[in-house]
Amino acid sequence: MRYLTRTKLRTALTLLGIIGLAIVLLLNRHQLASCWHLLKNLRWYIVAIIVIVQVASYWVNALYYRSILRIFSYDVGLVRLFKGALATNFVNYILPSVGLAGAGYLSQVLSPEVPRGKAFLTQLMRYAFSALAVLLMMPVGFILIYLSNNSGQAIVRVTLLSVIAIIALVACVVAFIHQESAVRRTIAWLTKTLKRAFPAFKINSTQYFINEFYVGYRAMSRQKRRLLMPFAWSIIYIVIELGTFYMAFLAFGKVENPGIAVMAYLFANIASIFGGIIFSTGIFELGMAGTLVALGTPLALAVSVTTVYRVLNLLIGLPPGYYFYRRYLP
Repeated sequence: MRYLTRTKLRTALTLLGIIGLAIVLLLNRHQLASCWHLLKNLRWYIVAIIVIVQVASYWVNALYYRSILRIFSYDVGLVRLFKGALATNFVNYILPSVGLAGAGYLSQVLSPEVPRGKAFLTQLMRYAFSALAVLLMMPVGFILIYLSNNSGQAIVRVTLLSVIAIIALVACVVAFIHQESAVRRTIAWLTKTLKRAFPAFKINSTQYFINEFYVGYRAMSRQKRRLLMPFAWSIIYIVIELGTFYMAFLAFGKVENPGIAVMAYLFANIASIFGGIIFSTGIFELGMAGTLVALGTPLALAVSVTTVYRVLNLLIGLPPGYYFYRRYLP
């Protein structure tokens, strides 16, 4: 009976993955279609470099996972973490949940060696470090745009206000997590509510999850210096992403102000954070293309660069991500 239940669950999650992939491709069908018309203008050797560097970014994510898991005294193989990075990225694409779905799925990838609470914390820290790395790039973008006398002050002000809002939001989340007793009371109330609605829901599993989460949280609090390594990998990851985005300009033979690329990438991430609860695709692209246009990039070039960059993201990340997603289903 238990085997049948697990089989049904795996089948349902597999179908969910197929449906999610279909939805992502459907939402991006115009980008995929228009991409073919743009290919004749591309410098293919730069596209090849973009593909290689994009694959390398997933390997950098694996190095991040390994560095932070070692704080918890777990040594997981890099190949497995590389596969997990691809699968987690796929889940975040198909399930808009501001990354929470991906964090939950990573705990499945690392199970049973790593307790789910610690695995979930590992992914949350990846989001936090990546956000901080992006914010650290903001002064670079400001300076480069200022030196070029670009007239995009409006988008810069909006970005700055959005950054302040994100910092305030992150500070509130961190403050809430730090109040362990409040978190436990909130989780206890939620689990009791779920138990009444779904009698099969296991409260003990949730309590174990929270216990392990805080075991990991306290371990990181005691070893703050060791967090510098995963943070460094997060910075390298963001630099790689910015580099591939800028290479999309070079693929069209255009040398753009790097500050514009930095600000467009930053604002696209900010837009995806606020819109990620509802949409997993479209918001990022709109934020990126809109920022490019606001900072003086011609509309045709802005759309072309955004299209090529995101289509390559989809083609490189989603097919292998779906494959590894299926492999690590329960």
